[in-house]
Amino acid sequence: MLKTPRRNIAIVSCLTILASLLCLSQTLPAQKPSLPDLFGQKQAGTTNQSAAKAEVSVSLLPQDAKAGDTVTLSLTMLIPEGSYSYSTNPTFGGATKFVIEEAKGLTAVDQHFNADHPPKTVFEPLFGKEIEKYTKSVIWTRRFKVNADVKDPSQVLIKGQMLYQVCDAKNCVPSQFAFTETLSGKQESAPLSLTIVPERRKVPDPLSLNFELEPSAANPEKLVDLKITMKLNDPEFHTFALDQDKTQAGLPTHIEIFKLEGLKPVSRQFTANPEPEEETHDDIHQRTHYNEVTWTRQFERLPEAKEIGLEGKLTYQICNKGSCRRPMPIEFQLGDITNAQPVAMSSLAELNSDSADDDEIIISSEESNRSLGSVLFFAFLGGLILNVMPCVLPVVAIKVMSFVQQAGESRMRIFLLNIFYSLGVLCVFLSLASLAVFAGLGWGGLFQSTKFNIIMACIVYAMGLSMLGVFEIPVPGMVGSAAGGQQKEGLTGAFLTGILATLLATPCSGPFLGPVLAWSVQQTPQITYLVWLVMGLGMASPYLVFSVFPNAIKLLPKPGMWMVRFKEFSGIVLMGAVIFIISFLDESLTIPVLIMLLGITTGLWMIGSLYSHSSPMRLKMTVRVMALLLTAGICYFGYNMSQKSTNDLPWVPFNAQELKKLRSENRTVLIDFSAEWCLSCKSNEKFALNTPETLEMVKKYDVVPMYADYTDESPAIKEWLDKFESISIPLTVIFPANRPNKPIIIRDVYTQSTLLSALKEAVDDSPTNKPPTKQAMVSTRSTKTD
Repeated sequence: MLKTPRRNIAIVSCLTILASLLCLSQTLPAQKPSLPDLFGQKQAGTTNQSAAKAEVSVSLLPQDAKAGDTVTLSLTMLIPEGSYSYSTNPTFGGATKFVIEEAKGLTAVDQHFNADHPPKTVFEPLFGKEIEKYTKSVIWTRRFKVNADVKDPSQVLIKGQMLYQVCDAKNCVPSQFAFTETLSGKQESAPLSLTIVPERRKVPDPLSLNFELEPSAANPEKLVDLKITMKLNDPEFHTFALDQDKTQAGLPTHIEIFKLEGLKPVSRQFTANPEPEEETHDDIHQRTHYNEVTWTRQFERLPEAKEIGLEGKLTYQICNKGSCRRPMPIEFQLGDITNAQPVAMSSLAELNSDSADDDEIIISSEESNRSLGSVLFFAFLGGLILNVMPCVLPVVAIKVMSFVQQAGESRMRIFLLNIFYSLGVLCVFLSLASLAVFAGLGWGGLFQSTKFNIIMACIVYAMGLSMLGVFEIPVPGMVGSAAGGQQKEGLTGAFLTGILATLLATPCSGPFLGPVLAWSVQQTPQITYLVWLVMGLGMASPYLVFSVFPNAIKLLPKPGMWMVRFKEFSGIVLMGAVIFIISFLDESLTIPVLIMLLGITTGLWMIGSLYSHSSPMRLKMTVRVMALLLTAGICYFGYNMSQKSTNDLPWVPFNAQELKKLRSENRTVLIDFSAEWCLSCKSNEKFALNTPETLEMVKKYDVVPMYADYTDESPAIKEWLDKFESISIPLTVIFPANRPNKPIIIRDVYTQSTLLSALKEAVDDSPTNKPPTKQAMVSTRSTKTD
């Protein structure tokens, strides 16, 4: 048995732990704000300026348009402080673009989208020409005519995408906004006063928010005040002023208005009552509010306005002496906004000056004066440093194991393995250069793709399982049993390891890379390719050195039991990398991706445990096929969960009083008794309830769908379940309009045809005179209820 060199174990363990801590410290600030505040209040104001995103909203107005009327599609963009976006001028490669994928029941009146105000034209030295930019806000509109053959406004649909960039002085972030808009007709007005108690995971924040539109004291017939009042119930907590400096450990309160109906702004910004307090702690200066604060903005009621209303969003952060909670966005709607006009009003944007563009030109001019030689030097250095970036370290650990394995091999094989690894690195860098040149996709742009993130999470997770000994199938550049030196690394494996390491490096941007990348993408294609190639050579340089001087591998520790432990610990680090990748995803995808990873675990465990190397080939193939089918089935289930339905019924929360009122009005009511933990309920909702056919019938016969959420064992819902003699869910109950005391009950899992038959029976003119269908007799029954 091999002796374990304790000195080597200590060195490798310390390096790995240090790398893990470096990974944690460098990745946390870049994550979504939902990650907890691990270090207290001082980190509250830390922001990733390069991750600034624009707020985009869409509307199709007027909502009550009929055949022959003209409607306007509007996309409103609120641009972050210190950032800008581009116009639609096609002479510039980064211009904003609109793609209409489907226009059902509509014919375009305008050929293009038009902005509500002209852009600011700025000479950009990097491009050598004038560029059209928008700051603060812009509203894009395009008019369409409703076709003459449209009888029902709900038939109208427009679907498309807005492709744009948000840039600051350092870099540009390509983004896209997908939209689908329909005409729904007139809707009931929301109240002019609204009180909200925000919750985090069903635990209320220690505050309440009141939103109110009320006549102004100065001129109640003409002026209207929007008042937003925050009452902090805990004296230990405070929030921040609208003009709080975000670099001073606190994020400012931010108020945005997206739509206005019958109103025109009078004041340029919100005023606060009382004024914020000035506080200084450890050289940190803050403007804070305690107890209660009211933000007010005045609007003028338009003379021709029949209704007034607005829609907006408030984002706040609260802190106490020990820590800060993540920023909380609260959307609000007051009054009638059926035909509200889009606006772009922000408490932050209107406080900005127009000096940002001048600063950008100065910075850009400095970058343009750099020589090609200096840029190539920093590109090489930046690529070299990528090898110790937190995103790459897990794969570098695999490569270190590979180096140790190579130590006893021939010079030619060592040379080829490192050359193939380096070719994998260069292959990805040249591919990314092509994306930068032809698709405008910058460094890290791949990680903006949800599909790419999911695929990478699955690959890295499978590698981690192999390192932890779940299965022994070779993974790129490293075999499961390599710690024992029983198998050799192949050239293909080395090439794939280089590709994987570089792909994992793209969400990281080490020192020197930011300015180099920003400079390179503004040059001719030849220069761009040269810079990215040198960057790839920098990342591959350690391996090229080992290929030219193979004796250097002998400096690494000798093979031993430490390799087994290092391999297992590397597997744990890879699992951390999976968490890092999943953190890029939308929170709604977390559970579906975890289900997919469970499927991968099941399949690879079967392959690694249910047969041995000496088993007959027939048994091996049987297990592999079964593992593949089971993994595919579980992954498909997880993928299905991630798909958002576009046919959701217009659900309203279950309320006994509202149900009683609807029954007295002879309205047909459909109640779905469901819960988040009930898989059968979710199956009914996906395959029977939230389908195009059911939605069409619900709209056609004016059925009211109510959702009875039994996730937290509501006593009120339990009482109704007892009325229907049901001790479990799913349960669907339909109260017919003309016999509200004889509901139709459908239990357990059912098909869409069963539901449609029951709905047809409920809305039939004379249901009591007609026998139920055979299917309804099997799947449903009537019971009398008060």
